[in-house]
Amino acid sequence: MPASLRLLFLGSLLGTAACAAAHVLTFADVAFYPVLVTVPLLFVIFPLVLWKFRGIPKKNFFSEIFGEIPRWMKIGGAILLVYTFANFLLCVRQLEGGNARRLPENRLVLMAKAKVIRDLTPAEFRHAQAVEVRLMTGHLFAFFAFAAFATHACWLKSGPAMATAKIRSGS
Repeated sequence: MPASLRLLFLGSLLGTAACAAAHVLTFADVAFYPVLVTVPLLFVIFPLVLWKFRGIPKKNFFSEIFGEIPRWMKIGGAILLVYTFANFLLCVRQLEGGNARRLPENRLVLMAKAKVIRDLTPAEFRHAQAVEVRLMTGHLFAFFAFAAFATHACWLKSGPAMATAKIRSGS
């Protein structure tokens, strides 16, 4: 894999791993906000991956000479897409369309558009914060994973991957 693709691939994998770890922690009501520092990294990696992806000739995607995109990547992408939408809908439902906020008088509430939806106990507040992080990391995880998949596909559908490509036997 060329150095430029390898750097993008490793950055994507690093972002995917960080977001996946923070996402899993939210199921134990741990809101790991520092993972949100990966957002600027995504705005660097994703456009570069798309730029690299657009540089591949369209005929390479259908040519048998170039390596095939693995089935696991196609299935993984579909599962990830479905999970991202389901995660979004479930998190918005759990948050009742609002966000966990601590008001100046030290009151814990669920708010939407400067309107208090309801008061929260400290345990409910921690849970709501974890769900907020789950909502964000679910999307970040998906975008970083799709960037890693696209980078791998770029490598498979470009010249350097031809050395290990297997040609299907014609029928």
